[in-house]
Amino acid sequence: MIVFMIETILTVLIALTIGIVYLIWRSFFPSYVSEKGKNLATSEDIEEITKKVEDVKVIYLERLKDIEHQNALVLEQLRNQQQLRLAAAERRLQAHQEAFSLWRRLLAGAHSTEVHIIVLECQDWWDKNCLYLSSKARDSFNRAYSAASVHPNLLQTKVEADIITKNWQLILNAGEDLVSGVELPSLGTRETESVTKNTISINPKLL
Repeated sequence: MIVFMIETILTVLIALTIGIVYLIWRSFFPSYVSEKGKNLATSEDIEEITKKVEDVKVIYLERLKDIEHQNALVLEQLRNQQQLRLAAAERRLQAHQEAFSLWRRLLAGAHSTEVHIIVLECQDWWDKNCLYLSSKARDSFNRAYSAASVHPNLLQTKVEADIITKNWQLILNAGEDLVSGVELPSLGTRETESVTKNTISINPKLL
């Protein structure tokens, strides 16, 4: 009898224990599985986001390299252009200086019958260097030595004074145009008079 009661009590205890365990499992395990699932999903999301961020970084790094390469090419091109500009500016300044020196000789010999020798030098120089002159200086220098070539004849033939004056003015204009052609301050009245006086003393009656 006692053994039977003990067995019954043990059976009841075991049943209760199993029931309690079942209840605990039913209430806790689904939430545990759900939480683990969420954690797993969160981990996968983080990995996916991280992968996308890394992919974007790679894309932007590649674009940045392309931009840097393009900028380097542009800078190199600008540097080359600047060097060409500087070289052209230096050559232009040199050409204007050479033409100015020839013009002074032309001005000094414009009343001489030997002026044709200087005119030929000017023409030869103009053929080889005219493109280095500014447009206005180029035309003005050409008109100057052309006018100088006929100036002695105009004086000898005693043509109208107005014609001689205009022809002489063509020769004078070249000096100022050569100076202004290299973006230097234009020759003013005093500078023009100084250049003329230092080159040759001209009798106004000859004009």
